[in-house]
Amino acid sequence: MMRLGIVLLAAGAGKRFGGNKLAAQVHGKPMYLWAMENIEEMKTELPAVVVTGTPEIVSAAEAKGMIAIFNGQPELGISLSIRLGIEAVIQEDRKVDGILFMVCDQPWLEKTTLVRLMSEFDGGILALSYGERRGNPVIFSREYLKELSELSGDIGGRQVMARHRENVRFLEVNDEKELQDIDKREQIEVIERQEEI
Repeated sequence: MMRLGIVLLAAGAGKRFGGNKLAAQVHGKPMYLWAMENIEEMKTELPAVVVTGTPEIVSAAEAKGMIAIFNGQPELGISLSIRLGIEAVIQEDRKVDGILFMVCDQPWLEKTTLVRLMSEFDGGILALSYGERRGNPVIFSREYLKELSELSGDIGGRQVMARHRENVRFLEVNDEKELQDIDKREQIEVIERQEEI
C-alpha cells in the first residue's frame, strides 16, 4: 500500500442544513464521529488531519490522536480547508505518495470501502462511484497537491479532476447510500426510516 495521508474536511458552514450539520445525530451519535471512527479503526500510522472550525470537533479529533487544524474562515470556501490539510500532512510526513480527502457528512460510508480505496490506489486520482454517480472520498497523488493548494473560493478537487480526466479512475461501491452526503436534515430522517423497514 502506498503512503497516504488523510484529510477530513469538517469546516463547512452547513447553511442548507439550517444549523450545525456535523453535530446532528445519526443513529445516536454526531455525524462527524462516523468519519472519525472509520479513520481510527483503520489504524493507519500515516498523518490523519481534521480541518474544522468547530471546537467540539477539534477536541474529538485530538482525543483520537488526529491532527486538528482550526479553520476559522469557512466562508472562504472548501479550498482553504484543502490547503490547510495539505500543509499539515506534508509538515508531518514529507514522503507521502498522496492524500485521501474525505468529507464529514457521509455517515453511511463503510470503513471497508475506505480500506479498499486505499489499497487499490496506485497513483493518479482515484474516487468512489456507483454507476454514473461520482463521489467522495478521493485520493490525489502527490503530483496534484500543488494544484489543489492553489484552488480558491468554494471550489474543491472536482476542478483538478476535470483537468486530468485521463488520470482519474473510479472504484465502485456496493451500496449507493455510501455516497450519500447530507445537505438537509430530512435526508437523515428518510434514510433512517428506510433502514427500519
